[in-house]
Amino acid sequence: MLEVLIGVGLGILGVANAALWFKLSECHAALTTLISRTHDLKLEVPSLDDVKDEINDTLQEFMQGLHVPNAGDHLMGAASMAIQMWAQKKFAPQFENINNQLENVEQFA
Repeated sequence: MLEVLIGVGLGILGVANAALWFKLSECHAALTTLISRTHDLKLEVPSLDDVKDEINDTLQEFMQGLHVPNAGDHLMGAASMAIQMWAQKKFAPQFENINNQLENVEQFA
């Protein structure tokens, strides 16, 4: 029975390798075609100043989107802390049980 399973496994691996080799050869042919078409293309490399300006513009847009925290932000922060404290108290026994079970598994491993 074990010989049959090994044979089936090797057969599946062989078919998978053949399919991957076939697909890889197709990808190689497509890539070769694309590369041969790009020899006549001329790419313009951006100057360092253009890259620098783009980075500065992006940072300025990001900084303009920031705002000083207002009362609503502080209230939401306080509410989230209260909810986290409640969840820790409510679910502490379950977390402790999970940790104990994991420690028991580590002892037997």
